Amino acid sequence: MKTTCRCVICLGSNADGEYHLAMARKILDCTFPGMRWGEIVETVPEVTENPAPYLNQAAMMETELSAGELKALFKDIEKKCGRTPEGKQKGIIPLDIDLLVFGTQVMKPADMEKHYVGQALSSLGKV
Repeated sequence: MKTTCRCVICLGSNADGEYHLAMARKILDCTFPGMRWGEIVETVPEVTENPAPYLNQAAMMETELSAGELKALFKDIEKKCGRTPEGKQKGIIPLDIDLLVFGTQVMKPADMEKHYVGQALSSLGKV
C-alpha cells in the first residue's frame, strides 16, 4: 500500500502566463483532485536576461507518486505548454513547475529563499 505525501509546488511563466498557468492548473486538478491553489502573483524576473515579468502561483497537493515520478510529470506538462531548451536559453519560459516540498523534505532550498517563491507561497497560507 502506497502512502500519501503532501507536496508544495510553484508554477511560473513569462510568456502568455495566464494561458499557460490555466492549462497547467487544468491538467494538475484532473491528476490531483483537491489541489489547493494560491493567488497568481506578478513578479520581476530574478535571474534571466528576458525582462518580461513572471506570473507565479503556488499550490499544495497530496499524492502517492514518488518525487521522481512527480518531476517527470511536471516536465511533461512543461513541454505540453511549449517549453523548449532553445526557449529557455533565450529566457522564454511558457511554464516552469518546481517541486518545492515533498513530504517533510525541502527539495529546492535555494528556491525557497527567492522573493518570487515567497510571494507565491504567502497567498497559499500555511504550508
